[in-house]
Amino acid sequence: MTYLSKPNFVRKAANLASVLFLIFLVVQLLVAAGIIPISMLWGGQQPELTSALRVTSVVAAVILGGFIYIIRYRAGLAGKMPQPTLIRVAAWVVTGYMVLNALGNFASVSSIERFVFGPLTVLLVVTSFIVAASRIGKANG
Repeated sequence: MTYLSKPNFVRKAANLASVLFLIFLVVQLLVAAGIIPISMLWGGQQPELTSALRVTSVVAAVILGGFIYIIRYRAGLAGKMPQPTLIRVAAWVVTGYMVLNALGNFASVSSIERFVFGPLTVLLVVTSFIVAASRIGKANG
């Protein structure tokens, strides 16, 4: 039995991913509210919080909330078993998105994105991969 077949291992990965996604969700909302400077996000290229960027940060927060749900559902922490194919595919989409996000963070001119968010996003890639690749919740066992 591999670690990807062990529900406790997968659920711990999902819980860690959920906390990290929640941190990023809160950061996006704080940026949208003007509490955290916009220059910390979006590649460090935005000097001013515009209405469009405010909306974009709120949309990003909603998407991150959806990621939490998908990862938790895939890990067996929400939803039903066996899982629909859509949830299994969505978990892989989340993982792929986080790979692209990590690359963007490391390419950013913002030192916060490169040195804080970059490593945290790599951790999200790993935890999301563990959940997506897990063998729990499939129709065949």
